[in-house]
Amino acid sequence: MSPSISFLVDRLDSCQNKSIVGPLTQLELLQELTKECRYDKMVRPMGELSERNPVRVWSRAYIYTIKSNMAKTLQFDVHMMLQFRYLDNRLRFEDIAPHQNQIFGGQSAHDLIWTPSVYVANERSSVIMGNTVKDLLISIDPSGMVILNTRLEAILNCGLRLEKFPFDVQECPLVFESWTHSVQDMVLNWDEAPIVLADELHLTEYRLVDKWVNRSEVSYTTAQQHYGHFAGNFSSISITFKLAREMGFFMMDYYIPSILIVVISWVSFWLHMDASPPRIVLGTNTILAFMTLASKVENSLPKVSYIKASEIWFLGCTIFLFAAMVEFAFVNTIYRRKKNVPLKKVNSKYILKSTLTPRLARKQFQKNTTGIERSRSWSSLDNGNISEKDYMSQNYLTIHSFPSTINVPAVRIDNEKDNSIGSMVTIDGNPSPPPPLPPAKSIQRRSTLVQLNTFTTMTPQEIAQWIDKRSRIVFPVAFLIFNILYWSFIWI
Repeated sequence: MSPSISFLVDRLDSCQNKSIVGPLTQLELLQELTKECRYDKMVRPMGELSERNPVRVWSRAYIYTIKSNMAKTLQFDVHMMLQFRYLDNRLRFEDIAPHQNQIFGGQSAHDLIWTPSVYVANERSSVIMGNTVKDLLISIDPSGMVILNTRLEAILNCGLRLEKFPFDVQECPLVFESWTHSVQDMVLNWDEAPIVLADELHLTEYRLVDKWVNRSEVSYTTAQQHYGHFAGNFSSISITFKLAREMGFFMMDYYIPSILIVVISWVSFWLHMDASPPRIVLGTNTILAFMTLASKVENSLPKVSYIKASEIWFLGCTIFLFAAMVEFAFVNTIYRRKKNVPLKKVNSKYILKSTLTPRLARKQFQKNTTGIERSRSWSSLDNGNISEKDYMSQNYLTIHSFPSTINVPAVRIDNEKDNSIGSMVTIDGNPSPPPPLPPAKSIQRRSTLVQLNTFTTMTPQEIAQWIDKRSRIVFPVAFLIFNILYWSFIWI
């Protein structure tokens, strides 16, 4: 046998026989266990039952800090300590070193043994744990159970849905995925109590509502050529954080100030209708103040294609502020008119109709007046036997309408039958003989004339004051209804 072959045989015998004479340090013991002749760190440990079974890696996460700056960057930072636990029978030393309880090490121990290659799939700048990591601690017990602890700071991407901003609730995942080994070689699982939160954990913009874990498989097919040899199914585990945005900042710095700005714009309704400078200054200042307030919030958000709840609030408040300015312009224009406005009735419908279309109202008034004069002339021609006194009384009825404040004596006709003769008429309690009845046509025309002549007039100043008084009620009620609908949408 040649000397070289004899040397190899002696080396194999020495590698197969793990015999340690005398006490060794932890590093020396680990170096003995991981000699190149018996340990290949590029080869994964065998499974629980056989080499064909995948090695199971149990994971746990200890969360130190969650920093959220998701409103504009769509990212959040997580500081945590990750723990991976797996069994490597090649590192079992309870038989050869019974006096040794644990092997502890850092980067030097990591360089000697096999460790799982895991990376954060949704991290902005990925770091593969198992290769180049910092703050690493490894412990190995006599049975060969390896516990790998590493501290990780990850900047994670989170796709936000901002339809209900700033009352949104986000679900942001933290996804770990196997890097080099498919599910045939390595499977990731969550250990008991997989997530532990630090007692001092505190979030600024969000609060942690809930958290849960999940495990799945990610498939990369051979059709994707850039994956090459690594096509297949890879094990993946994830942590999902359910974060609700803190509303205190937005309530105190956005919603309450904007409500006060809208309420201040209503002060214009209590100012004089012709007080143009103060009402204009009040209206423009409230609009500018609200625009400045809203721009601070909107500039801190990403540009999205859908409508956010904050934009609905912004649009609603802007409409109320703009409507207050339009109301002043409308009232001031009416106040400066010279001619009185004819009205059929003193109510909202006819006041607004006659105010918005004053020429049409005057034409209708003139048309009705012309009809009254024609009826008067026809009645005078048909009733030639009416006395001059009755004629003058008829003219008064056709030209002027009686106001409601005139006291007309009560007239009661005591008839047993409709057409009886000699019936007495009681006027103010005094009986008197009935007056001669005019012809039926005359009575009908006179009633028609009184019914047509029901128009009254209001001065422009009275109409302007009437609109201001109604605005003091309509605007707050409408804004209250808008708030009820808005906050109902938010909390549904």
